[in-house]
Amino acid sequence: MTIPTYTIERIVNFCRRKGYKLDTNKGEVNILYVEGMDTNGILNNDEPNQFNDVRLVLDFQLKLLGCWSATTEPGRWYTQRPMNPKGAARIAFGQYESWQVGTHGNSEPHEALVQVAPVAVYRDKNKDMLRTGDDLEWGLFGINQHWGYDQPPGDIGLASAGCCVGRLRQGHRNFMQLIKTDVRYDPALPQNKRHIFSTIIIPGDQL
Repeated sequence: MTIPTYTIERIVNFCRRKGYKLDTNKGEVNILYVEGMDTNGILNNDEPNQFNDVRLVLDFQLKLLGCWSATTEPGRWYTQRPMNPKGAARIAFGQYESWQVGTHGNSEPHEALVQVAPVAVYRDKNKDMLRTGDDLEWGLFGINQHWGYDQPPGDIGLASAGCCVGRLRQGHRNFMQLIKTDVRYDPALPQNKRHIFSTIIIPGDQL
């Protein structure tokens, strides 16, 4: 499935209204996530513990290059058993210039976008799988963009403790291949000198 052009235009217009920076120089790409949207562009009810968000890559003309099923939220397992005593991390909506190409994971290491600059997260201390009323915290928390180990759509399982996760391994490989075509990314540079990617996280119900 793919997202209709008119839906992409709505997303782009939303970003502009919010003052988010869209990269429009030739050869640049844009990374976005829309929470509570299917890969056909239709909004859903954003039930917890499901891959019901979408990961997008737009080109410099703001045309769709790729879309994949994803989650921007931790699953039930890590919400109930948070890695941080303050609660599981749920990334705050907005734009962050915070990721470089690197490696994610220990049991199954793979190429991913690794957090290198602060982002804002809500700490789900009451474990209700919502941001409402939760404390906001800025920092480096390992909020990476990685694959979801081919988990079924209706169960995030152990695939996310708060990262932005594409559900399928192959879809994630395609995502990484696309973003590395950005003219600002140079793999010949040392890791700490490589391009830092920006990402926009959008609540679908505000479109």
